[in-house]
Amino acid sequence: MSEESYTLVRDLESGDIVRLDFRWNMSKNKIVDFTINVSLIDGENMMEVYRIDTKHGYPHEHRFWKEQKPKRLDMDYSKLFMEKKEEVLENYHKWIALFKQNR
Repeated sequence: MSEESYTLVRDLESGDIVRLDFRWNMSKNKIVDFTINVSLIDGENMMEVYRIDTKHGYPHEHRFWKEQKPKRLDMDYSKLFMEKKEEVLENYHKWIALFKQNR
């Protein structure tokens, strides 16, 4: 099994700084475990805004601006990772705004 990861840091027009973390484990050309995090960097603190992971043996998603209870998902890990990665890259700036409005 091989683990891969990368992190992107983005400056928003609002002055906010966002960290996007992507980590996944591959086995036989399929993703068998993954985590995607979107965090707002506030000085020395990082606040989780969004997370999807497979840590409990199944994929579940947290949208911390909306609800505290995770939403369980049922989909192939490889397909789900790719879909959620695209969703994060397209929407993280909107999620940061929603998080700041609702905290």
